[in-house]
Amino acid sequence: MPQYRPNSDVVSTEIDEDESVLLSLETQEYYSLNETGSRIWELLSRGQNTEDIASALTEEWAISEAEALEYVRSFLQELRDEGLVETDGV
Repeated sequence: MPQYRPNSDVVSTEIDEDESVLLSLETQEYYSLNETGSRIWELLSRGQNTEDIASALTEEWAISEAEALEYVRSFLQELRDEGLVETDGV
C-alpha cells in the first residue's frame, strides 16, 4: 500500500475548526476541505499513515474501521489525482 504525504507545492490554512483550504502553488487552484477532509489532511501532515488516520477517525466519529479505511483511501486517491499529495510509489 502506498504511503501518502502532502505535496511540497501545496499550502494549507485552517478557516475554522471544521474547514480548511489547500492551495496548489503549481496550478494556483484552491481546494476546500470539510471537517473530515481537514482532519485527514492534518493527520497526514503529521506523518500518519492511512491505517492510523482511519483508526483516528473511528475513535472520533461513529464509523467502523472498514468504512473509515475505505473513505481515507478514496479521499487520498482523489488528492493524489489532483496533485495535492505524493506517494512513495509502492
